[in-house]
Amino acid sequence: MKKLITASIAAATLTLSMGASASPFTYIDYAIGNVEHDGGGDGDYSNLSISFETIVLPILSLELVDFSGTDITKIGAGTALAVGGSSHIFGFVHYNDYSGNTDSDFSLRAGFRTTIGDRLEGTIAFTQYTDHDYYDSTKFSLGYYFTPNLSVAGNYEDLDSSNVISASARLSF
Repeated sequence: MKKLITASIAAATLTLSMGASASPFTYIDYAIGNVEHDGGGDGDYSNLSISFETIVLPILSLELVDFSGTDITKIGAGTALAVGGSSHIFGFVHYNDYSGNTDSDFSLRAGFRTTIGDRLEGTIAFTQYTDHDYYDSTKFSLGYYFTPNLSVAGNYEDLDSSNVISASARLSF
């Protein structure tokens, strides 16, 4: 599955025009990394995130997460507010469905994204879950844009009982 997602992102990157101006919240983002649990041990992490701006709702979001063997499907909506010419404050509400017999819940995410120079982007985001507090997190990301539509980023996420270090690639539209 991870190879298929990676191949799909690579194919989309090659076939889509890179000259258009990208929307800051219309993208496909794929992250892969490692979960380090506070009590010892580690696990795999991957996250496919699809986000697009619409006329009806400002932003729709879908995330498919593999968190150390637990699959999470997140469907949500949010909004972003431009702050100056190169920054945004954003917020999302997600419905979260977990694999297995785990009850579903909701999460709230608020963050700040800013462009640093013409090719770097920094993001900080805070996420709170209604039922599964161990997924509450603070995430820091630093991305580099090769083109206005293609970027890579390093990500660090500090959760209540674990940490995630990941690398991601984003194709913006």
